[in-house]
Amino acid sequence: MQCIQCKQSFTISEKDVAFYQKVNVPHPTHCPDCRQQRRLAFRNERTLYTRTCDLCKKGIVSIYPEKTPFPVYCPTCWWSDSWEATQYGIDYNPGVPFFDQFKELQSNVPRISILSITSENSDYTNNAADNKNCYLLFAAENCEDCYYGRLVQTCKTVVDCDNIYDSEKCYGSVDCRNCYSTLFSERCLGSNDVLFGYNLSGCSNCILCTNLRNKEYHIENKSVSKEEFEAKKKEILSSRESLRAAQNTFDELKKRACVKFAEVIKCENSSGDYLFNCHDTTRSFDATNAKDCAYVNDALDPVDFYDGNNIYYKPELCYEIMGTIQCYNSMFNTYVFYGSNLLYSDSCHNTNDVIGCIGLRKKQYCILNKEYSQEEFEKLKNDIVERLRQEKIYGEFFPVSLSPFAYNEVHAMTYYPLTREQVEAKGWRWADVVPYTVGIETLKPENVPPSLAQTHDDITKEVLACTHCGRNYRITGQELSLYKMFNLPIPLLAPECRLLERQTKRNPRKLYSRKCTCAGKTSENSLYANIASHSHGEAHCEAGIETAYAPERPEIVYCEDCYLTEIT
Repeated sequence: MQCIQCKQSFTISEKDVAFYQKVNVPHPTHCPDCRQQRRLAFRNERTLYTRTCDLCKKGIVSIYPEKTPFPVYCPTCWWSDSWEATQYGIDYNPGVPFFDQFKELQSNVPRISILSITSENSDYTNNAADNKNCYLLFAAENCEDCYYGRLVQTCKTVVDCDNIYDSEKCYGSVDCRNCYSTLFSERCLGSNDVLFGYNLSGCSNCILCTNLRNKEYHIENKSVSKEEFEAKKKEILSSRESLRAAQNTFDELKKRACVKFAEVIKCENSSGDYLFNCHDTTRSFDATNAKDCAYVNDALDPVDFYDGNNIYYKPELCYEIMGTIQCYNSMFNTYVFYGSNLLYSDSCHNTNDVIGCIGLRKKQYCILNKEYSQEEFEKLKNDIVERLRQEKIYGEFFPVSLSPFAYNEVHAMTYYPLTREQVEAKGWRWADVVPYTVGIETLKPENVPPSLAQTHDDITKEVLACTHCGRNYRITGQELSLYKMFNLPIPLLAPECRLLERQTKRNPRKLYSRKCTCAGKTSENSLYANIASHSHGEAHCEAGIETAYAPERPEIVYCEDCYLTEIT
């Protein structure tokens, strides 16, 4: 197949065909990347504005700026009984394109200002739930005293971390699980008191180490005394310059370390990266407990699900959804929670059997927010679906032009960055005003203290400027307390630039067919040189792998057998 957007070729497997037949949709016309980009164009995670609630008139934090074409309510007003989404219902008109009618509805139905559910003192969190005392945290649940992160799950006192689970007192780390006091580390599991660790499991008191298992008191993979460990840790944390030097050393160590073709743990017959306990799952990323899925990303417990982002709590038999919790037999939706049989709908909760609806709660048998009897609904729904099939629309997600956000406001920019000219060439929207300031700093970057010992509490009264993008940012009192706990200097990058920098440490959501790079006896790259134990002996390993490491990258990429042999 050739993608109608990027013109690149993509394949549709027999497994894919079987799924499309099961849910009765035509084959996709966009490649997996363009399908994900389209979904992510409907997800504004981190662009936050201050504005007024259109119902209670109070000042609020919102993912929508002032002067939107639709009303925006604070969470308290949106979830209240003060309004009813069906009052905006319209009659379906077969003579008008369906998406034009959806857009009309979209311009009238109130939208929630920010999606933060059952959280306490966490106003500046979005796509988040059950958090306490958290700030600028996104796609996060069950956290306390956590700041500046994305996909932070069930953590406490975690700062500037992404894709981190069940951890406590961590800073600057990505892709870690069950870790404690782990700083500037990547891909660590069940480890504690680690500084610049890479792919450690069951380790403690390690500095600048890679690929260790169940080790204690190591520096650069060599055993040291407790006194040597403490002295090195104190030296690295003494200043911003020593931290930068340690980061440079760490980057060089990672280049020399072998890596497994993908971060797949307890998985069977699955391809992708950052997968945990997945079965029969294809080309998926950041997924946990997925079964019989394909092209799902940021996923928890999905079953029989194709093409989804940010899907949680066992959604089943779904296709092309951006944001869902526990839905069944639903397709082409955004932010639908606890429902079934939903088509082309947005922000519907505890709702079943609807098509083209927005903002419904506890409703059934609705089309364009108008309620029908079951018999009327089924007949009209079938008519609409048949017309959409004839127009070759049915089976496709919403067009990007229907997104309530500009492209430079959405999560698609993280994975598919575009310039303003590229966005407008596609007919998509670009926001002229984004919510940050520049040039009003009261403390220049060169005057920010180089160490925590030289930092006074009045730093919280200063306005700083990011050394990368120039945007202004501040240090909160709670944040400063955490830097004191970690003994870390004040960061010179704004929170968004820190997040984007951490994201560069992760693999892209793209797979390449390669061969294991273990060169047998001729290999001089491995830190372990355990070639004699490899199943392929002294010859080059011929195992094929599907990996997110592009062929031109410098990493030594091993198949699972070679990798496990090396690190053990």
